[in-house]
Amino acid sequence: MFRLYRVFKYSPSKFTVLLGFLVVQIFISPIAGDSLFLQQIMYFYTYLVLLSAMAAIVGNRAKLYAYFGLYGVSLVSSILFFRTRSLEWLAGSEAADMFMLCIAIWGIQRFMSRQATVTRDLIAGAVCIYLLTGLAWADAYSLCEIFREGSFAGIDINSSVFAIRGALTYFSYVTMLTVGYGDVIPVSLMARSLAILQGLFGQMYLAVFIAGILGKFLSQKNGSTGDDSGNG
Repeated sequence: MFRLYRVFKYSPSKFTVLLGFLVVQIFISPIAGDSLFLQQIMYFYTYLVLLSAMAAIVGNRAKLYAYFGLYGVSLVSSILFFRTRSLEWLAGSEAADMFMLCIAIWGIQRFMSRQATVTRDLIAGAVCIYLLTGLAWADAYSLCEIFREGSFAGIDINSSVFAIRGALTYFSYVTMLTVGYGDVIPVSLMARSLAILQGLFGQMYLAVFIAGILGKFLSQKNGSTGDDSGNG
């Protein structure tokens, strides 16, 4: 963890590294399949990376301690779920995961807002927020399915918990991208409401925040080019 902390603390490309990890995770996760061991390793390493990133960029120690606490709750709840198969423990794990992701999103956004100039790495940070938000919404969809089975059509409820979680993560991202293939469909009112909110967020985030930060980056770049030409 200390090495990861140093990467995020001192590297000028901290968010580029995090973005690369998140993208790679999307492709590696299906490889783990139903293997409990591989899924737990991926879970542990994913939140270890996020914890290292938060420790490096979050100035508010209370938020960092809250992240530590939620990580402990999530880990213990996950272990107890696989031992007891009780959905209450699974719900506790999913809720803790969702709040951890929210803290990570908050930490990255706060760090970005304190920077005087927009760099390529900050643009990568904005994309990280987008990907982490998709994961947080997937946790919310999982809670919907846990508390009301059948909240989503197109999911085989007899599949493993990893397959169901993977399907909801897929649904989360295609909803946020407003692709909407229609193979997974929200049925319950809560699931539909969350899907509507996520679709609105996905469009607003790309059209306002990402477009704005890219515009500022290009403006800075053009401004510095103009200054160099003037000096020449």
